[in-house]
Amino acid sequence: MKKCIAVSCFIVLAAMLAQAQAADEGYQMATVVSIEQQAADAQHMENADRYKISMRMGDTLYLCRASGSAATFMDWTSGKEFPAKENAKVLLVKNKDGKVLELTITGKKKPK
Repeated sequence: MKKCIAVSCFIVLAAMLAQAQAADEGYQMATVVSIEQQAADAQHMENADRYKISMRMGDTLYLCRASGSAATFMDWTSGKEFPAKENAKVLLVKNKDGKVLELTITGKKKPK
């Protein structure tokens, strides 16, 4: 009887874990190839926190632009991986704190 209860608990926990992973459906790991902060424009201070980011997901290189505070992109370095998925002209990237960042896709490159 105790074994049956233990097995039932294990099955329930496994099902809960599978469901939690399904919530991330469509996301796959993307690697930061390069990140560069754009120069601030004294006439347009709203453009002060803009970044040019290249990310590789699968065999595609995504050329993107994003804006956000320096704290948001502080731990973004070449070689760092984040869960991401393409959504039309936007690359949705989950940051380490769980927030989803929208990077505007300006171009894509695939190997020939």
